[in-house]
Amino acid sequence: MNPETALSQIPFDYALCLDHECPKAANCLRQLSAQSMPADKDYWNIVSPKRLAALKGDCPFFRTSEKVRYAKGFMNLLDNLPYNKRRTVISLLIARFGQRTYYRIRKGERLLSPDEQRTVLNIIGQPEANMESAFDAYVEGYAW
Repeated sequence: MNPETALSQIPFDYALCLDHECPKAANCLRQLSAQSMPADKDYWNIVSPKRLAALKGDCPFFRTSEKVRYAKGFMNLLDNLPYNKRRTVISLLIARFGQRTYYRIRKGERLLSPDEQRTVLNIIGQPEANMESAFDAYVEGYAW
């Protein structure tokens, strides 16, 4: 993660982690975000150190610093469906995401995570479709 660009990408009120002894600290977005914070920032939102100390096993707050591939829009998928199936698929997608979010996703205003991409392909009835080229466009980003 590049410190200059990462700071502008960190979501508002994103919980940071200050456990420098964590074995996964070098690859955790919460740790890397904390390292990117400027010295003049007065307040931070952090994961409770007491909670972290009490944890046994894997950390539920860990977020990998590897980028994931988000899909942007699925108009091509809908255009390739027969009319009768398209109406049913649109109804199912609206039921799953809500009407406003459905339209934002369809146009590419809201990105789809890899799990949501699989959900859309299952609803459309193409679970075996190639996720590398099924959607209109792709962008890489962090899974905050």
